[in-house]
Amino acid sequence: MTRIRAGHGMRWVAAAAWLAGGCTALRELPRGEYAAETERKNVRVETADGLRYEFDHVEFGADSLTGFRRRDTGGRFEEYDTFGMPLEGVSRLSVRRVDWLRTGLIGGAAVAAVLFASLRGSGDEAAEPPVDPCPRCPE
Repeated sequence: MTRIRAGHGMRWVAAAAWLAGGCTALRELPRGEYAAETERKNVRVETADGLRYEFDHVEFGADSLTGFRRRDTGGRFEEYDTFGMPLEGVSRLSVRRVDWLRTGLIGGAAVAAVLFASLRGSGDEAAEPPVDPCPRCPE
């Protein structure tokens, strides 16, 4: 019988899943696409004055945007700070999105490492003799 070390393999699989889900990148939006959607999540706004704001989500109006940032109050209800500004004062708007290329590369490398380790580990262990389930029972 060969011994299967599920704990070791599962740690690799969990690490690969964690890495695959965590690759994001900020992507700048062209000015014409700012209000293409009425709401966007995980937004960074840079103003013409050189100020930078990070918002959990932003709602767009005809000529303005309103940013919402969650406050960490430790209470039962979520509280948000809001900040409005005209779109003409925005010099750059970036949205955090999943970077599928990076996610695929890291996830694929992690899966390949798990497969390599499992294939390499399966030949290293010597075969154990079969264990008699009942040593006192007559055959």
